This record gives sequence, structure tokens and C-alpha cells, in this order.
Amino acid sequence: MRSMMAVALLGAIVTTTSALAADGTAGKAKLPGTTWQSIAQLPDWSGVWELDWRAGAGRGGAGMPKLTPESQAKLDKYRVDQKEGKNAQTNTANCDPPGMPQIMTQPYPVEFLFTPGKVTVAIEAYSQMRRIYVDGRPHADDPDPTYQGDSIGHWEGDTLVVDTVGFIDDSLIMPGIGHSDQMHIQERIRRVSPDVLEIQRTISDPKVLTEPWKVTLTYKRHTDWTLKEYICAQNNRDSADSEGRADMNLKR
Repeated sequence: MRSMMAVALLGAIVTTTSALAADGTAGKAKLPGTTWQSIAQLPDWSGVWELDWRAGAGRGGAGMPKLTPESQAKLDKYRVDQKEGKNAQTNTANCDPPGMPQIMTQPYPVEFLFTPGKVTVAIEAYSQMRRIYVDGRPHADDPDPTYQGDSIGHWEGDTLVVDTVGFIDDSLIMPGIGHSDQMHIQERIRRVSPDVLEIQRTISDPKVLTEPWKVTLTYKRHTDWTLKEYICAQNNRDSADSEGRADMNLKR
């Protein structure tokens, strides 16, 4: 009798667990962009997109972030060192990628690839990839720091809303301005006309910024372009020494 009861109880547990799993899978499948069928209903972002500097996407057009006194002092020193010809250089001089958010403002194009549950941003600069998960998952409790961060997104109509945390130390808000472990980047990405894509970006970091830094970036579409292979070390002529400082030895 006990054996029969145990078997019945185990069967009930398996059935309940399977039902919950199926319900969770079904719930995720209802989210936009989680099936090929729902991807077909999303906006057409095909082609290759180039940052439109004429639309104010450059550093001046985007305005400057409002910094804490400590961060402003670091930026001032960085600028003075550059003006005086000192070895003030970011790690990109040694072919390290800039990471978020700067990777999205490089003078090289990007491409958006839609697959179920994920939007991948293929970036020509430094041959980088961003993976934005739209399958309903939360951020990891303690994400491993990476150049692109941990990106979780969801669709609001024709707008992809992205939340990114977890950045490697080498990622800079902009040259001369680092970030803390509290940097948080939010993006709202949408196509505003057939060949124009807009990213409304907000960077928050209470240890570095006195208020969130909001920027609108504009990209133009090229339907006949393809991304090129970018291997920095192959043709690197921005020579730097082992510490990333400007160097005149082009044989390095």
C-alpha cells in the first residue's frame, strides 16, 4: 500500500512540475520576439546602421554629463595631460574594446540580428557582439563584469527597451570618465522613419554623475552595406607601450 501511495504521490509531483514548466514556457512564448512567428511581427531593422554624426550624435551634440567633484577633477587632469602632450591614453590604444556605452558610438556600423528570445547587436568596431535577452529573464543576481554588460530587454510596441548592468572596469562613460559598480544604462531603441533608427540612452551612476546623463543617438540605414572584419592588432598604428600610454615605437 505504501509503495502504491508513493508512486501515486510521485506521479502527482511530476505532473504538477511538468504543468508548471509548460506554463512558464508558454508564458515566455507569448512575449514579442521569442518565436519566429512573433519576430515576423516586429519592426524591420534589417541592413547595416551607421551613427549619424550630423544629427548631433557627436560628443558636443550629445552634451556633457554632470559629474561629481571627484570625477570632474579626474576629467580635468586627463584633459590637461593631453594638452601638455603627456601620455594620457585609454586602453583602446592597445586594441582593447571600449565597452559600453562607447562601443555604440564608434565611427563604424552595427547590425541587429533577431532570433527567438534574443536581439544580437553585431558591431564592426573591434568585432564586438552585444546580446540583449528578450525572453523574460531577470538580470543575474551577481553578473560577471563584461565589456558589454548584462543586457535584458523587452518590446513595447515598436520600441526595444534595454536595461544593462555589470560592466568591466575598463569600460568608460567617455574618455577620461570612468564608472563605478553602480553604473546602469537604459536604452529605448526604435525606427523613427524607414531608414533612421533612434536610441534614447540614459546613463545613471550616482558615484560619478550628479544626475542621469540622457543622450539621443541617431543612426542611418545602409541596405547595401555589410559589416567588415575588424582585427585591431592587424593594422594598429596608434602605438602604445605596455601600459597603454602613447608611444612613438611603431614596431610594437
